[in-house]
Amino acid sequence: MTKKIIAGIIFVSVFVIFPYAASAQTLPDGALIRARGESKVFVLFHGQKYWLRTAEIFNSYKFKWADVKEVAPEKVSAYPDVQTIKPAGDARVYRVQGEEKRWVRTPEAFNANNFNWNAIKQINALDFNHYKDGADIADKISSLEGATVTVEITPIPVYSDVPAGVDFGLLWNVWKTVLEKHKNSATLDQQKMVQGAAEGVLKSLGDPYSVLFKQEESKKFAEDIAGEFGGIGAELGYKKGVVVVAPLSGMPAERAGIRAGDTIVKINDQSTIDMTVEDAVMHIRGEKGTEVKLLIERLGTDALLEFRIVRETIKVPTIKWSKKTNDIAYIKIHNFFGGVEYDFINALKEAQADGARKLIIDLRDNPGGLLDASITIAAQFVPKGKIIVSADFGAGKDKNEFISPGGGIAENMAVVVLINGGSASASEILAGALKDSKGATLIGEKSFGKGTIQEVIRLAGGTTMKITTAQWLRPSGKAFEEHGIDPDIVLPLTDEDRQAARDPQLDKALSVLQGM
Repeated sequence: MTKKIIAGIIFVSVFVIFPYAASAQTLPDGALIRARGESKVFVLFHGQKYWLRTAEIFNSYKFKWADVKEVAPEKVSAYPDVQTIKPAGDARVYRVQGEEKRWVRTPEAFNANNFNWNAIKQINALDFNHYKDGADIADKISSLEGATVTVEITPIPVYSDVPAGVDFGLLWNVWKTVLEKHKNSATLDQQKMVQGAAEGVLKSLGDPYSVLFKQEESKKFAEDIAGEFGGIGAELGYKKGVVVVAPLSGMPAERAGIRAGDTIVKINDQSTIDMTVEDAVMHIRGEKGTEVKLLIERLGTDALLEFRIVRETIKVPTIKWSKKTNDIAYIKIHNFFGGVEYDFINALKEAQADGARKLIIDLRDNPGGLLDASITIAAQFVPKGKIIVSADFGAGKDKNEFISPGGGIAENMAVVVLINGGSASASEILAGALKDSKGATLIGEKSFGKGTIQEVIRLAGGTTMKITTAQWLRPSGKAFEEHGIDPDIVLPLTDEDRQAARDPQLDKALSVLQGM
């Protein structure tokens, strides 16, 4: 079965919301609504509305974006906000307001504030941990109205999720033997052993993108999305080892001479053989002004190359654009973070207002980023009803197709796209959509081949798991993962070109467009 999803342009966090007409009937519990013209999404619960504050929280409940109903603002306002929540498996009740949760310490305090025992919404761990802790509530805090009914709250029973036919005896026997016989058994950190066992489960998948993050590694995710952190400015990936997907424009790695496709052999004399991409990132990042040493293996170079790079505060750029001829514009997309889709559309409008009727999109050394940004940009070019990208969740599972809504501001523009081995992930999604569904010409070198989908799941104790759940497919049905995209016109950029400040790929793009 294939689900067709119309790619919209209204967003919550970084994920697409798809507008659907609201039913005139009363909406049931569990319905998803948003006010017309607004981005906040609510789930209805016992006649109340509960705000799903981030896309990650939305997805953690396994809601479907296609089920979000657009309603009149007054209809949303008619539902009061949920006041009290409880985490699954816990008897404690909290009052929520904005981004803060406050523990209601006693039934007396609960009743004193006229909270409704029947209106306590149970939420999952990711959602619960999103709220900041506020002061406990021990007595009356306001004159809130509403009748109460006293009921007993008990934890939800925990049921075993162990699949039939799986024997955990080996793991348990290893655990007990270590505790009984290891020479340091008296001082073993058993929680660290649990962490190691969990990491081993993911490593057994043979998938470098399914990993477990400790608290400090989870912090790195927030830094990536914010677009500012301390490091050398290079996106890393995995291809039979830790490789540089692309150095970021103008950042220390690029200035030092690091290139897309370089394999990192050592970081500060530590081998990367057993490192995940996330491990390598943690070793490379550090305080501004400090030095990191990289040992690099480069295709076509016999000797290993050593680079000493001083870390800086990394501010991730988005785009730049210019006119190349009277009717040809050039837009360079550095990555797909930080609202790049809006920057792109604004640049495109400026270029069109200045007479541009043809366009070069430069995705070289663009390591990717957020899906929604690439879909929104693609929708400016791809005609209505054509596929932008599909998500394949595996045998026996639904396939999601992201369909262009049409009406994009650049549907009639001739387009050439520049790609190379540093074009990955969201870059490949955009390039594939423009090639297969728009007929754009691709020039340069084969792209990186990063086309899997990872879901980030918050676990107990501040640990986060990232796990591969699906793979992206081009409109033609071809997979990105490991295969990449072959350009229509293969044209390398050599060391001699770089040293002479020549760009034959860009020159070829101009030549192709001038002939159209």
